[in-house]
Formats: sequence, C-alpha cells, structure tokens
Amino acid sequence: MKPIERISAYLKFKNISPHSFERKVGLSNGYFAKQLRNLGSIGSDILIRIDELYADLDILWVLTGQRQMINGSNDPSAEFGSMKLDEFISKYETENRKIKILESDVEKLQVVLNDKDKIISLYEVIASNKINSAPPENNYQVMPNFNQAMPNQ
Repeated sequence: MKPIERISAYLKFKNISPHSFERKVGLSNGYFAKQLRNLGSIGSDILIRIDELYADLDILWVLTGQRQMINGSNDPSAEFGSMKLDEFISKYETENRKIKILESDVEKLQVVLNDKDKIISLYEVIASNKINSAPPENNYQVMPNFNQAMPNQ
C-alpha cells in the first residue's frame, strides 16, 4: 500500500471527506483524488502539513506502513482499537482491490461498446450505399399496344 492509499484509509476511518482534507491541508480542489486515482506520491511539504494538522495520525505509518495508523495511547482500550483498525484496513484493502477490478472491467466494457458502435455505423453506411446504388424501379406499367391489328372474327 502506498502512502496516498494510507492517507485515504485514514480519511475513511475518521470519516473526513477528501474535499475537507484538501482545504485543511491547503491542497487544490481535486488534487488528492487525482493523486489517489493515479497512485501518485505526496510531497514532503504536504506530509509535514498533514503531520502538523492531524496529530493522531502516525506519519511513520503513512510512510512505511509500520506501527499503527493512530498514534498510540496509554488507554487500555487502545489494543482493542488497534484490532478494529487492523480489521478496517484489511477491509479497505479488500474493497480497494475489488474497485480496481471493477474499474478494469468497466474499461474493457467501454472498449467493447465503442467497437459495437463502430460496427453499427459501418452497417448503416453499407445499408445506405445499397439503397443509393440500387437500380431504379420501373414506375410505369406496360400498356397493351392497341395499334396492332385485331384478328378478324
């Protein structure tokens, strides 16, 4: 897991919206979502601001994945909290993998849909060409020739 993904896990765990996070840290609107989507990196200046603004977030965990997401406390329930946290992170990673698979499937389906649209367009062009190149139909009826002599009766 990359640091950007760990920050995302923290935001979900703390129920902080990406927009709120970006404003608090001083990032441009949509920066975090773009970095997360591309699994980009976070600069050291941003990490320093995150460390200053989110004191409960263990910055070593963000960088390396070592220790716990939330800075330890002397509270006896901290161990229980870390078990819940580990469970949350495990679920987050599982769901993240599922999302990546679904995104890949959507991209593949989009290619198939585009190909289908191209095929339909080609069939429409072919059908249009057949109509335009068809020989003209006879719109007149054959009339009997009354100028011919009628046999005598």
